[in-house]
Amino acid sequence: MRNGYGLRMPTGEHDTEGPSRSGVGVGVASVAVPSQAGPHEAEFQLSVGEGKILQFKKKPQIAAVAELVWNALDANATLVDVELRRDWDAITQIVVTDNGHGMTTDRARAAFAGYGETWKTGKTHTEGNTRILHGRNGEGRLYAFALGDRLTWESVAEVEGELVGVRINGDADHATIWRVVETEPARDKTGTTVRIDVPQGKPLRGLERQDAAANLTAKLAFYLRAYPDVSVTFDGKRLDPSDIIVGEPIDLRLDLPEEYTQEDPAPVVTFVEWNQRMSDRRMLICNADGIALYEQGREWTDSIVSFTPYLRSSLFNDISVDDLHGLPMSHGGLLDVAAKAVQKHLALRGAQISAAVVRQLKDEGIYPYSGPSASGTQAIERQTFDVVVTVARDALPVKGAARQLSVSLIQTALESSPGDLHTILAKVLALSDEDRRHLKNLLDSTDLTHVIEAATTVTNRLNFIGALRKILADPQLRKDLREVDQLHPMIAKNLWLFGEDWNMAMNEVGLTNVLQAHLEDQLGEDVVLENQLEPVTQPDGRSGRVDVLLFRSRRDDSSTERLIIELKRPTVRVGKKELDQIKGYARAIVDDPQYSGVDCKWRFYLITYDYSDKILRDIRQKDKPEGLADDHHDYEVWVKSWGEILDTAEKKLLFFQRQLNYEATDDRVTQHLRESYSRFIPEALAEDGQNGAAASNSSTGSETPSTLHP
Repeated sequence: MRNGYGLRMPTGEHDTEGPSRSGVGVGVASVAVPSQAGPHEAEFQLSVGEGKILQFKKKPQIAAVAELVWNALDANATLVDVELRRDWDAITQIVVTDNGHGMTTDRARAAFAGYGETWKTGKTHTEGNTRILHGRNGEGRLYAFALGDRLTWESVAEVEGELVGVRINGDADHATIWRVVETEPARDKTGTTVRIDVPQGKPLRGLERQDAAANLTAKLAFYLRAYPDVSVTFDGKRLDPSDIIVGEPIDLRLDLPEEYTQEDPAPVVTFVEWNQRMSDRRMLICNADGIALYEQGREWTDSIVSFTPYLRSSLFNDISVDDLHGLPMSHGGLLDVAAKAVQKHLALRGAQISAAVVRQLKDEGIYPYSGPSASGTQAIERQTFDVVVTVARDALPVKGAARQLSVSLIQTALESSPGDLHTILAKVLALSDEDRRHLKNLLDSTDLTHVIEAATTVTNRLNFIGALRKILADPQLRKDLREVDQLHPMIAKNLWLFGEDWNMAMNEVGLTNVLQAHLEDQLGEDVVLENQLEPVTQPDGRSGRVDVLLFRSRRDDSSTERLIIELKRPTVRVGKKELDQIKGYARAIVDDPQYSGVDCKWRFYLITYDYSDKILRDIRQKDKPEGLADDHHDYEVWVKSWGEILDTAEKKLLFFQRQLNYEATDDRVTQHLRESYSRFIPEALAEDGQNGAAASNSSTGSETPSTLHP
């Protein structure tokens, strides 16, 4: 018969006799070691190797605590307390106390004398047929080595109306030897106390995590729900599954392989959802009663749903530890269908939770999107926003302007600067490292942020191209544009205009001396290096105009390339003189002793607003790209107008522009200039922006941040 939680309840037909006070033999896996302490004291040496015992030191720490709790529950305890004793915040001792029926000396000798020996073998319920049994393999006590090196059990049992006591000692330094001593009862009631001494410096992160109690609760959940009179306390906190379970556990239908279809009851995965993040996320293999026996497979990581899957089957009722380790071989088909069922339900729950979060934001009037998406990119952005805000739902402020601002910041970051998203989640919303890591893995696996970042890059570049066209096409703006502190900084930030590979190129400081040495002789005194820019003043006090030389380099394991760009003043029309100058400069640099014979490719660009017809033959040569005026194995000289540079860059973005359905309108490019390059644009544009901003501020008053969104 099963109770309401799926646990089989006792029916009276099970063997309930416990071992008697005397007459219990030593397990076959041990030999008695002579003791000098008399008949009430004995030592037992396990015949298995010490390495076999010490492997338990590697067991998960919460699993070790769970085994000690199970031993108490198997002894019919109704109260189990796990105390973590600390000194200067470090755990120095772990004490597990219960009020179970305890151990007699004979039972202790039987249990600790042999590896795998236990009174529970062949039984399904505790003494008195009270509750279902967990352990049957005689290994649970050895898990304590995962927590410390010196182990002590002190137990009091009742025999024929009298209380008797026993103490058992074990030490990791002699892992196969156990000392069992008959003692006076240490207390006036039955029960057992386990003390584990933690060596100095031993990390117990599994017990010190914030979710340690929740992880332990997950392992005991079915049992604690089935037996509400049982109380388990961990580090001062009573474990109550109802505190952390969301809704009711759900049994998932499995598409069972044929060999499992005749099982009664059929294997089932019970999906239990938690209201807090768990660090232990493997599938728990359980017997038919829901008693967790083993953690199987990979960790289930999900950024939205925190859960534990329990695979329950009568096939695991009497399974040995070795067989549990071999489950992928013996029951691989069952594990596969269980994993598929979990994955399917997980996707459903994620969608349900996300829909509920979005619906709530809409009801509050702070969801930043309305109507259908204008483009595929916006649809991806919206999809990403829904994922992010769902993951961060518990970190969002509950209400008010702070909640609205947080939602606004997430949307703004996705729209214009996805790289800032994790900073916002960490510093503004204080999202945990673990949640941010889960979110990053999710977004990386779907490439959503990469698409948004690419779309943002494309729109920013289209806006910059349009903005530069706007300035150069206007005679007054073109005249007002200063090379030193306006044109140069904007171009230096957008070297992708000359090829994508140059976008991340570095300014090579060591190149300065050589460039400077040949500068005046070849290019004239009106050209300055970009790292030596200073305001130029003419004798009459007016601002002087100069040409600026940008230089970058990039290198890998096999080659080095250098880019030299001379930005001519928009008022200069390049002719034969300027072309000869840049050619001479290129040859002087390449032939300089510092670089002569060095494996390097140089590219020299002369960039101008317009050039003379007299150099057309030089820059439109047969079988050469237009603009290439001098072509040698180690260097090239190019002459390009701004119109040609911008046209070429725009064509490379044309495909993405169509996909984005984006048009760089005059308003957009002007706004882009004011937002991104306010310090580098002519005053006429900046003044319009300030006036516009003032007008905007006067009209919006104290409106909330949601007005920032379209």
